[in-house]
Amino acid sequence: MEKKIIAVDIGGTTVKGAVFSKNKIQKKVVKNTSRVDPLNTTIKIIEQLMENDKEISAIGIATAGRVNSLTGEILYATPNLKNWAGRNIKKELETLFGIPTYVINDAKAATLAEAYTRKVHSLVFLTIGTGLGGGVFIDGKLVNGTLWEAGEIGHTILYPNGRKCNCGKRGCAEQYISMKVLHRYAKIPLAERNQLLAGFINNEEKVLAAVEKLCGNLAMLIDKIFLIIDPEIVVVGGGFSELGEMALHILRNKLIEYSSKSLYHPTQVELSIFQNDAGLIGASLFAATQYEEVVYHG
Repeated sequence: MEKKIIAVDIGGTTVKGAVFSKNKIQKKVVKNTSRVDPLNTTIKIIEQLMENDKEISAIGIATAGRVNSLTGEILYATPNLKNWAGRNIKKELETLFGIPTYVINDAKAATLAEAYTRKVHSLVFLTIGTGLGGGVFIDGKLVNGTLWEAGEIGHTILYPNGRKCNCGKRGCAEQYISMKVLHRYAKIPLAERNQLLAGFINNEEKVLAAVEKLCGNLAMLIDKIFLIIDPEIVVVGGGFSELGEMALHILRNKLIEYSSKSLYHPTQVELSIFQNDAGLIGASLFAATQYEEVVYHG
């Protein structure tokens, strides 16, 4: 029987779901994230994906927030996802659908997708979307940490005593590096994504200035990552990657300005291969590997 996986990527703005077969997307659904309960949106997507596809081996969930992937519990979630912290998504979905379900942080899922595809031994992934997430892949393994906090790069302090973050601290990197921040810098409503992209492509002054400012913040953060972790590569994904090679060029120039020049080269920073689908693909990979481990190794 052909093994099929349903993968769902739960973000602060949208929930994306897909059926994967042989690591390829067969069917995809995207919905706006429920402001009341993101799980409702997730359930609707899974039901829609299962309408004509009953032979599903496993479900993989990538979600924002701090996740215990062994138990499937959401240990912490920012207010971007209401009523999310404390939930055991694995148990809830397995009870409802009767299908083995595996839950992973969305940035860590994207990290897996990039690392497996690039076949590298060490990589740090930054996802720039509604917020700023990250994942660390060292010696061929995903780093989770003792409290499942490894990779929470968005909540490292970039500017001491800076803007207040919804985590309670001040000056977190997420307050200076996200698509929400980029829209704020450009003075374009968050809902007007196409306007921002068009403005960047057409070299509109206010949008270019906004991207330059954000890339300056991002370069400072990436420099710290290379100094602390020294990975083969840093990959930038999420909405930022949709800005393309021109944004990468700006970022690399900022890295030349800010970097510890003797330690790494700006070309070690690349855009995501998968752009906004990295989390979805990673969730599928995570579910497939975990399912095989349980089935074949008991």
